[in-house]
Amino acid sequence: MGFSQLEAERVSEQKLKYWLKALSEEAIDANTWRMFDTFDWSSFWSDWALSDTLFSSLVSMLLFGIPFSDIVPWLLNWAIELPSLDEFLRGVLIKLEPIDISLVFPELTSVSDTVWSVFVDEVAEGVAGTRLEKAVYGRSRYDESYYDPEAVREFLRSTLYAFTKKDVSWPERRLRVEKAAKLLGIGEDLARTVFDRLSVIEAVKEKAATWDYAWWDGSSWAPEGSGGAVEFVTYDLTVEAVEYEQLFDAQAGGLWDHSCWEYCFWTPDEPAYRFDPERLKAVFDVYRDFIVSGFRRRYLATALAVANYQTAEERVDWRSGRTETYALPAAQRARIESIVENAVKAVEPGADAFKLRLYKTAALELYGALYGVHRWGSEMQRALTLEELKSFWIGKWSADGLDPAVLERLWETVKPVIDALGSARLEARTRFIREKLLGKR
Repeated sequence: MGFSQLEAERVSEQKLKYWLKALSEEAIDANTWRMFDTFDWSSFWSDWALSDTLFSSLVSMLLFGIPFSDIVPWLLNWAIELPSLDEFLRGVLIKLEPIDISLVFPELTSVSDTVWSVFVDEVAEGVAGTRLEKAVYGRSRYDESYYDPEAVREFLRSTLYAFTKKDVSWPERRLRVEKAAKLLGIGEDLARTVFDRLSVIEAVKEKAATWDYAWWDGSSWAPEGSGGAVEFVTYDLTVEAVEYEQLFDAQAGGLWDHSCWEYCFWTPDEPAYRFDPERLKAVFDVYRDFIVSGFRRRYLATALAVANYQTAEERVDWRSGRTETYALPAAQRARIESIVENAVKAVEPGADAFKLRLYKTAALELYGALYGVHRWGSEMQRALTLEELKSFWIGKWSADGLDPAVLERLWETVKPVIDALGSARLEARTRFIREKLLGKR
């Protein structure tokens, strides 16, 4: 049996397994009930994870002037709609329409309006009076403004949170931030203070229940005698304790030995967040609850969303156009792994299975960052020039222990293949969805 035939059979097996687990009528029924069974568990952990990222995004707004309406975690919201009869007959089981949060909360398009909405007057005045503004060429003073090239902005509005909030080890978080900062020309002091702030916010959530940021079933009480301090993992990967009074201290206040003077604000003794007496909650919680509740509603529709774009006939036969949309990236992944294995063995014959796997993972990560469909956090990589992307990719993976010379060879060999396969994948998917939604190819 030739390698291509073996590869094709493996893809066919994966297609069948995927159809049985996600696309068949039985799978839809089973997964629907599973969503109800796990709804309470998912509700808690979605609140726990999403709140961390949403509260953390205040760092980008306060320190870098990026409005919530541009920060990616605030954009991950969709409304659930039923299809029309014609759409249903073409296989559309459910429609997810993006929600423009700026239409729901217009004040979130302006940093100034958001600051005055979210914080009490005392804090808002302090932020408004000292916050750096985005530079306008020919008008702004250098020491009172900042510039944000596209790749830097994409990093600060999205990729930063993907690097530090998705489930990876602390050394890996540090490595990603460090390599991105060096490539983008972000000073080490600034990279350090942002990393430390995000780490403190996570530590407060987990280790020191705070009045405006705690979960009964998840947050621990601060140890007795801690004196209002919490231990966190620093940019240097050491564990240190830092004093704080409220969450705003970690987001934008002055943390002793962990803050840049130009990137922190005075913190009042009173709570920083504005309270809405009509809703009986902080104004920020109104915004946060909108995102979290949207996730909960979509969670119950997961089974239909996963099995979407299938007619009744396709839900009882695994050889369908829907399984082909899954088979294409699966086949492309196998193709990329095969090319990587041959290329690595040609220049490093002694590479063991573990190292080969790392090289394959590096190539697949590049493929996903550039051509992944359901993915956020890769905006920085897509905004880089070709040489910048190459430098970031080789620098990151060489720091993980791979040979830079081999990575250089892989880049020349695999990157053109990734571009060709990724473009074909996006074109095929666009054509498939257009046919299902609009009835035209």
